[in-house]
Amino acid sequence: MANITSSFTHLLPTELYVAGISTNVTGSYTYVGPDSFDVWVDRSDGGVTKVAVTTDPPENGDIRKTISATSPDSLPMAYALSHQFTDDYSWPYTYTNETMENGDIYKKIDNPDLRDAYQVYWDFASEKWTFKQILKQLVNDNADEAKRRRDYVVTFTDQYDFGDSINTKADHYVAGIGTYLGNNPYYKRWKYITLPASVGTIPKIPVDVQIELNKVSIQGVGGVV
Repeated sequence: MANITSSFTHLLPTELYVAGISTNVTGSYTYVGPDSFDVWVDRSDGGVTKVAVTTDPPENGDIRKTISATSPDSLPMAYALSHQFTDDYSWPYTYTNETMENGDIYKKIDNPDLRDAYQVYWDFASEKWTFKQILKQLVNDNADEAKRRRDYVVTFTDQYDFGDSINTKADHYVAGIGTYLGNNPYYKRWKYITLPASVGTIPKIPVDVQIELNKVSIQGVGGVV
């Protein structure tokens, strides 16, 4: 097994942790390591569980696969798994300060390493090494609660005609939730020290609408508010 040095470029996400790969933003990387090495792969999802192995996994456990650094298709994946071959490995990050709407300062990585953007997987269907983008969930507990209340009402208004007065009030309520959600987006939690406060309050279901909903509600259907 020979050691090689191979440089390459690879497309990066439009923004780290947010779904979407750019068509013009790339990073430049240099692989230094063996021309191939073996890894253990989770047989259920293809994720790499152990790198640079020299023995087979336990029977009925993971699967042993070889990744080649001499193949242009798998070189980026080999690079992303290879940092352990260099004892003093470090990446020369640079940052740009991004001021969030609440004044928090997020240090945005200008030059992510591939490991910051992707995880390596074996694609059983195509029998090839592939990247999956590392994603983080957007959060807003108030928006989640607003959607829960909206969906509770819509569960019944989609099924029943409550008459013009109640139907109109229910429609106005659902529209109010829509306005609230427009003012309270989901946030990239990793960019904040403290998440922004709710803009306005979540609309409340009118009492007479709730009374009518109770008349047709079956326990466990639609939830509770």
